[in-house]
Amino acid sequence: MILFPVGAVAIGLVVMLLIQLKGQNAVKEGVQPRQPALEQRDPSQRSTTIQPLPPAGQAVDGEAVEGLTQEQARSIIEQWLTVKSQIFAPPFNTELADQVVAAGPLWTDLTKPDGSIQWLKNNNSYYTYSVIKVNRVVRYLPSPSMPSIVVSVTETSVLHSPKGREESSGTNDYLYTLKEETGRWKIWDYRKQ
Repeated sequence: MILFPVGAVAIGLVVMLLIQLKGQNAVKEGVQPRQPALEQRDPSQRSTTIQPLPPAGQAVDGEAVEGLTQEQARSIIEQWLTVKSQIFAPPFNTELADQVVAAGPLWTDLTKPDGSIQWLKNNNSYYTYSVIKVNRVVRYLPSPSMPSIVVSVTETSVLHSPKGREESSGTNDYLYTLKEETGRWKIWDYRKQ
């Protein structure tokens, strides 16, 4: 059993009494006592995704790191998925790719002489997509310079070639790494998980 000096107990009781009185006076005056920050949050704003703690000096609620939020990262991925049908089919619009793809491994793969787009052109082939969507965010990894996001993507595509139609369908997790380029966040690279 731990014994406390009588003075310490008395001080503790006085502090508790003052806190209670202050709350009662606030209610009488029509002022709502401050609630802890966690109780003030709107439940609809809570994320079901487990997110890492942000680096020291960043916001604790911190989906925002240097202005990029998880929702913005997801939106960039959705933009990429939307323009894929115009990038991988005539006229193979690399200008659209430039709007969402940074100068990195993905850009190199798209535009190099033996890259994805050139292969399609050389083989008189192209893709169409009947389903292409982000199902959910698996994980968001904030970073001031190169944040990453893992998303579950469902894609149903058809490769059209002189040999016929080759259908493909599936749901997979992809890790996308983003990088800011000319004041805009873009996809630097991605890989299947």
